Amino acid sequence: MPVPIDPAAHVAAAAPLVGLTLDAARQARVAAAFALVAQIAAPALAVPLAPADEPAPVFRP
Repeated sequence: MPVPIDPAAHVAAAAPLVGLTLDAARQARVAAAFALVAQIAAPALAVPLAPADEPAPVFRP
């Protein structure tokens, strides 16, 4: 089961670690974008992978 993500807490903790100073309004916008990215990625992250699964060395559609 995936661990729930708190976008606001993540942004508040991560921004200083990468040298960003965000005011409250910008922090809220970044957290909203982060939440959207997490929502979009959720279906791909839900696909089970076996230990032997590896990415393709070259993508060919």
